[in-house]
Amino acid sequence: MSKNIAEQSNAFSIFWLKKQGYLVRDFSYASGNIRWTMNGEERSSIGFSIHRDNWNTPQERAYIKLNYTHTSNSTGDKESMDNKIELDATPCRYGGKRYWFICPLTKNGKYCGRRVGVLYSIGKWFGCRHCGEIAYAKQMEGGRYRWNGISIPDVDKAEKEVKRMYYRGRPTRKYRRYLRLNDKFEMGWITMASRYDKNFARFTKK
Repeated sequence: MSKNIAEQSNAFSIFWLKKQGYLVRDFSYASGNIRWTMNGEERSSIGFSIHRDNWNTPQERAYIKLNYTHTSNSTGDKESMDNKIELDATPCRYGGKRYWFICPLTKNGKYCGRRVGVLYSIGKWFGCRHCGEIAYAKQMEGGRYRWNGISIPDVDKAEKEVKRMYYRGRPTRKYRRYLRLNDKFEMGWITMASRYDKNFARFTKK
């Protein structure tokens, strides 16, 4: 199966949601729009709403709902989509929380459930780069291109070393290392993609 290229895929980031103020400490509901542009022109857009039920309690549950129209490449038929994606939170070292998307896709009959900072458009759904067989251009060229000093092989190796994500309710050392490397790499790529306007998300608040 040929891989899609990350730089050519519609993508949006949990870090940008936070930067735009959608993940403030006491939020229970927020909504807005995401626009993707290429060379300054809008190519597509979606609406979204973020929900956090029972916030600041042990029963807290957060998720984002994506509302958009998917157009089939083969038939041109349009379908209204209502895509719900769970959010998870891990504690930050100096207090507070860091939110993550939980990839909702199933691949080869197995639910993914990865915690990721970036979601990509995969067919008519959104999911992680692993489920979408998405690679970065430099990775496709066989190089070890680095963003923020981290390469894709570094992240993949750290993920494979994780045997257990949590112990006594807290992330294990290897799982924290994987999250840290993945976070750092994705933030570097986000900065590059937005700088060169490579189809990354712009936000409009409602």
